[in-house]
Amino acid sequence: MPPADGIYFEDVVVGAVLHAGPYVIPEAELTAFAAAWDPLPMHVDKAYAAAHGGLTAPGLYLLAVKFRLVHTLPFQNSVIASIGYDELRFHRPARPGDALTLELTWTDKRRSRSKPDRGIVAGRYTLNNAQGEAVMSHLDTVLMRLRQP
Repeated sequence: MPPADGIYFEDVVVGAVLHAGPYVIPEAELTAFAAAWDPLPMHVDKAYAAAHGGLTAPGLYLLAVKFRLVHTLPFQNSVIASIGYDELRFHRPARPGDALTLELTWTDKRRSRSKPDRGIVAGRYTLNNAQGEAVMSHLDTVLMRLRQP
């Protein structure tokens, strides 16, 4: 259970896992997003997609779902910025109606050498479908405030 005032640098334990979700993908939202940002036929054309297993979510949409789920975790007071993503992978298609959950595993942490009021934290973020299969994963390194600098 996270502390009442949220998760700060001091609360991060390497190896600990947090969960969020589920988020069920609405078809209309997926196709509207895809039409605006990634209008490939497998994302927007039901007839075309039917021949290939059905509509699939664009990778950018999956990142947006990941962020929606991250914002249900108590980081609003502590995360300053993302420093960068590594190892971004799309493992299998996500489709309308899929219930996605987020799994965050802390992989590393260290105090900032230049800013004593913050630390640098890395985690593996994985979106899983209802069968527990990874749909997307990546490492994210963030700059995080300390509760007690």
